[in-house]
Amino acid sequence: MYRTTIGIAGGSASGKTTLADALAARLEAVIIRTDDYYRPLDHLPFEERCRVNFDDPDAIDHELLQQHIELLRAGRAIDAPRYDFSKHTRSPRRHKVLPRKTVMIEGIFSLCYTPIREICDVSIFVETGEEECLRRRLDRDVRERGRDEKEVLARFRNQVTPMFYRFVQPIRDLADVVVSGEVDTDLNVAAVLNFIDDRISVPA
Repeated sequence: MYRTTIGIAGGSASGKTTLADALAARLEAVIIRTDDYYRPLDHLPFEERCRVNFDDPDAIDHELLQQHIELLRAGRAIDAPRYDFSKHTRSPRRHKVLPRKTVMIEGIFSLCYTPIREICDVSIFVETGEEECLRRRLDRDVRERGRDEKEVLARFRNQVTPMFYRFVQPIRDLADVVVSGEVDTDLNVAAVLNFIDDRISVPA
């Protein structure tokens, strides 16, 4: 069975997860979150982990990510990692992911790696203003990831923003579909589904 592969990229807190979840509700899709594929940092003291630049594409174990995507595309289940953001390292827990008709890769760097980008049938870039991304990231990281507001602000200014313009923003011009993360999600879902209908055949 052929499996359609969709990649969704964009800046931190731009709305990638919201779009991926909404699309998954319309397509028979499994979502792979690149955030779960940050490299394990158990070998470092916690204080050193806090100083790691997680906004560099090399922070992602993209070799494992590609391997897992290819297994899902081949119809095989994977034991996907989970990342513990409170400890800045990979959790010892894994979770089984079963293949479905659509494989969706969602994350800041999901389209940064050429081999992964090239196996995507559809590539999507979610574009959202910097101030809105910062507002969302502050809310998420303080509420969900146990981060200090001062730490979130410093990381956003010193790492997130410069690395976005260096590695992520250039991907925009390579995407098949560019949507705004500041409009109604239903509009973005419709735009993506229309593109899929026009360009490729998604298994029914």
